[in-house]
Formats: sequence, structure tokens, C-alpha cells
Amino acid sequence: MALAVYVKAPPKKPKNPKTERYFYIGIISVGLGAIIFSILPFFIWQISILPRLSAKVENIPVPKAEVLSATTVLSQNVQVVQDADGFSYFTTTSSAKTSTSSANLTRPEDFSLSIPKLKIDNAQVVVDTTKFDNHLGHFPGTAIPGEVGNSFITGHSVLPQFADVKNYRAIFTNLSDLEIGDDVTATVDNKTYHYIVQYSKVVDPKDTSVLLPLSPNGHNLTLMSCVPPGTSSKRLIVITSLI
Repeated sequence: MALAVYVKAPPKKPKNPKTERYFYIGIISVGLGAIIFSILPFFIWQISILPRLSAKVENIPVPKAEVLSATTVLSQNVQVVQDADGFSYFTTTSSAKTSTSSANLTRPEDFSLSIPKLKIDNAQVVVDTTKFDNHLGHFPGTAIPGEVGNSFITGHSVLPQFADVKNYRAIFTNLSDLEIGDDVTATVDNKTYHYIVQYSKVVDPKDTSVLLPLSPNGHNLTLMSCVPPGTSSKRLIVITSLI
């Protein structure tokens, strides 16, 4: 008859309640820190920056009576498209030839943009495109810098902690730092045009009126990015004029 041998397992060491408590506190702290890291810039932007931008709109240098009607050829061919993730952007069915100021001129493929205050130096702007992941995008049909009309340029923004003027996916993160009187330069075919910031405003993502010229004979350059940085709920518009 075979004998069965039973061996009793050694008793487990009791868990240290203090160690478990410290572990859970650490996990919770890391989670709260990540949340604060992500959302704090949003509230700071809303409290400290948005009121400053909104206040400037009341003193727009260009009289409202001079702003062109929204029935121009450009605005009639602009649509707002929304991605599956909820990001909205402008697109158009018009070609570059619909730009009234350059219908008979050869348009460059790209040009460079510099904004000294933001430390942006000779960033590439591709002309007549709605894509701007690997460069800044110049909206199709808008004026080329130096021409009569509104040259409209779009760039990405991210959380302020990750701002990087060398990265086109983050290049316009600090666009809201621009103030009236700041310089913006565009170099087209080795000729540099100097613009000065007139004002900034925050608009709805579906507001296509920001593409329009500001006045019949104005030379403007408009910069756009998503705000608050790291979100896509609104758009920041910075309007500059040629000097």
C-alpha cells in the first residue's frame, strides 16, 4: 500500500499595510499629476490669455464698414470638413486662379515665414494647400504675400509644455503671445515683405469669414491655429498688415 505524504506549505509573510498604502498613494499621485499636467494649461489660457485677445477685438484698426462682403468667389467655394476625431478644417473646390490679385501671375510653390517674437525663423509655407503637418499651409486662392488681399496661413498647436518652433505639428503653439505691433515677415522669391500685427481674435472653427480680405485695397497676412493649445474647440486668428 502506497503511503501519501503531505507537506505543509510554509506560512506566507503578512503584507505590510504601510507599503501597500504608499504604493496606492503613489499611483494616485501620478494619475492626478498627469491630469493636472494636461488640463492646467487650458484653464490658464482661458483665464489669462483669452480676455486679453477678446479685449483687442473692440478696437479693430480696420473699420467694419470696409470689410468685404462674404459673397466673394473664395467664400462661396469654401467648406468646413470634420475628421472622425472631431477636428474641423477648411477646404475648397476653387483653384489658385480664383485669387483675384494673382489671376495672371505665376504663383510660387512655397515661401518662408519668420516671426521673431516666437523665434520662428524661415519656416516653410507651401502655397495653395490645406495640408500643414510637415510645413505651414497657405490656403488655396488667398493672396500671395505682397499682393492685395489676404494671405491666409495655418499651423498646428499642442500643449504649451511641448511647444517647438522646429516641429510643424507644434509650431504655432505660442501664437497667442503675439501683440499689436509685433513683426511678421514673409520672403517670396528672395523678396521680403514686412507685416505688423493689428489684432487677434478667437472664432468658431466653422467661421470661414476669416479667409476674406479685410478691405478692397488692403495687403494682409492672417495666421490661424487651434486654441486653447492642445485642443481644437476654437481658432485663434492673428491679423497683420503690410508696412
